[in-house]
Amino acid sequence: MTLEPADNNDVMLAAEYVLGLLDGAELETARQKLRSDGDFVRLVSEWEAQLVTLTDELAPVTPGAATKQALLARIAPDTQRPPFWQRAWLWQLVTAMSLALFAVLFVGNVDTPDGTGPLYTAEIVSDAGDFRVVAVVDKSRDEVILTRTAGAAPEGRILQVWAHGPGEPASSVGLWPAGESIRLPMPQVIASVEGTLTIGVSEEPPGGSPTGSPSGRVFGTVDIPGVTAAATEL
Repeated sequence: MTLEPADNNDVMLAAEYVLGLLDGAELETARQKLRSDGDFVRLVSEWEAQLVTLTDELAPVTPGAATKQALLARIAPDTQRPPFWQRAWLWQLVTAMSLALFAVLFVGNVDTPDGTGPLYTAEIVSDAGDFRVVAVVDKSRDEVILTRTAGAAPEGRILQVWAHGPGEPASSVGLWPAGESIRLPMPQVIASVEGTLTIGVSEEPPGGSPTGSPSGRVFGTVDIPGVTAAATEL
């Protein structure tokens, strides 16, 4: 997908959402778009999929006192959103990653989940609407990246990710014990699926399902058509 200039506002909103820069009305706007705007969901997925790879080669850096103060201010923000210049330190931190991703989005093409590219995106939504997950299947790495946008496992339980091909039983992709996002390698039986790949999420006891199949509430599943087994290069 090549983004047109008219999409710039949504591109920036999706970027700030993924980077955790939104609050107040802007954060609520982004959440509403995630519930109703498929194009915005795809933008968020593309940001997540690209940004997560940009941290692989980052060297550890000891933060300074100003960073600590800014972080504390962000954990306990004032009722008014601080002006842009007060958030400049955070933009300096993410500038390199943002420029790299803009090069991908505006100069190159990011393939959409139409069966022709290495990235397939979809959303898992519970029937009650109380649980939502954006899923990105990256066939260049045979991995699945998942991000919760609503809901969570009940207290004392964890999430478990499942997948299967047409007519096949569900196989565990992995456990999702904590955090809003997770990247999981796909087992060979899932990576080799041709055609429609079904992905779902259930809530299970710590350690995962004791039966090898979903044993708790299945929040939802989604079918992703046109998936190819052969990994391709981005």
